[in-house]
Amino acid sequence: MAMRYGSFCPIAKAAEAITGRWTPLILYELMRGSERFGEIQNGVPLMPRSLLARRLREMELDGLILRIRRQGRPGHLYRLTPAGDALRPLIDQLGHWGSHWRVPLIDAEDRNVSHLMWSMRGLFGGPTPDGRRIVVHFEFRNLPQRDHKLRQWWMILRDDAIELCVTDMGFDVDVAVKADLVEFFRVLHGHASLRQTQRSGHLELTGERKALAYFMERLNLSEPPVPRFITVSSPAAIAPVRTTIRAA
Repeated sequence: MAMRYGSFCPIAKAAEAITGRWTPLILYELMRGSERFGEIQNGVPLMPRSLLARRLREMELDGLILRIRRQGRPGHLYRLTPAGDALRPLIDQLGHWGSHWRVPLIDAEDRNVSHLMWSMRGLFGGPTPDGRRIVVHFEFRNLPQRDHKLRQWWMILRDDAIELCVTDMGFDVDVAVKADLVEFFRVLHGHASLRQTQRSGHLELTGERKALAYFMERLNLSEPPVPRFITVSSPAAIAPVRTTIRAA
């Protein structure tokens, strides 16, 4: 259980349930539609599995989530209770505050390519042009040593399904992205100009015309850049995207 403050204060009582390390990130993943243990783990890739399992149990005891046995299949689904769902505006405000005040301070310790790729899934819900498969190949540099095997990613898009692969599945590439990891993150989150980042050589974008136009439309970048955060205030506003990660 979370640390107790021993106080009548409503803020203290709320903090007991939601301010533990990783808890806001788990809530954010659940609010974005993750339900299975592996999906939640993808959103917090540096969190040990044993710790995630323990934290989910604590959140269940605190009345934030429900653990539901899957019918006819092994494992459980994790879903927000009304108390957990009521935290959406708070998580949104926390994200906006972090985007404005903390993201400009990111440094080498914050580089996490797995989280970056997983977090992009919300940008690519919806049908692809003519229902075709679009393959985007990402090649990153300036990764931390722990991620040296995750330099290349393939994002396979088709309708409402996304596959994230760290091995080449053999499909022709429609869009190629070569970028410095931190600079790509800054562009994606509205803290750097796409054009200036391309001119500086930190980001290269090439590809087939229609596929590249679709990719840029889904990124929805602004010039000049505007800091942004993918909100979770309304469940209906979050497109249901089937996402899987395929490893070697």
